[in-house]
Amino acid sequence: MSVGLFKDRLAVHIRRLAKLSLPLCVLGLLNACAVQPPDSRPLQLVSGSAPIYPSELKSRGTEGEVTVQYDVTAQGEVINVRVIASDPPGLFDDAALIAVRTWVFRPQIRAGRVEPVIDITSKLAFQTP
Repeated sequence: MSVGLFKDRLAVHIRRLAKLSLPLCVLGLLNACAVQPPDSRPLQLVSGSAPIYPSELKSRGTEGEVTVQYDVTAQGEVINVRVIASDPPGLFDDAALIAVRTWVFRPQIRAGRVEPVIDITSKLAFQTP
């Protein structure tokens, strides 16, 4: 068999393999993105207030952000809210804490059991329009 014929046949086989492997790759990707089992569900925010921008800071154009950490009980209530960082320090902390304390979650479920979630971190930004 000549080298040219060999290359042509090899190219045909590679194209056939590519046509077969593409659907398998797509199927594999879809499987990897599969929905969680019905007995599991991630934590989901269902209600709560956005932070209220302090009016004096807003009128001065002061912007900032507050990073908070908190726990969510098995009943979906937020507890143990604390500021772990803020910039500028202290200016927006109270507004962030008040807002996070209003949040209510649909509890996390793993292996059919409702679980609390500990040490969740969220960043709240205060920006003028």
